[in-house]
Amino acid sequence: MSDFQLNHLNIPARDPEGLVRWYAQTFGLRAEGNKARGPGVLLVFKPGEPVKRAPELHLGFQVPSNAKLADWAGKFGATITKGEEFNTFQVSDPEDNCLEIYCDRNS
Repeated sequence: MSDFQLNHLNIPARDPEGLVRWYAQTFGLRAEGNKARGPGVLLVFKPGEPVKRAPELHLGFQVPSNAKLADWAGKFGATITKGEEFNTFQVSDPEDNCLEIYCDRNS
């Protein structure tokens, strides 16, 4: 087993604090200046132009079940794609960062 883990992501944003507020309101994270945090999540937004490389560059958020995935898809008006390993959908945040919300196929 590895002795390191991904701790946070620094993401460029035109309006870092505005984007933090969106993540806090949308996902129930805590807004702290230019940081959005919650259990196992730390997103840090720095001034800059968004990296528009969807879908190959995206933020992946795992949910525990297909029922929760369906709830999130409903909130975003998104369609779920069923895969061999995961079920998923992708949406964009207000600065066009690609977000993938997914769960294990058999959950």
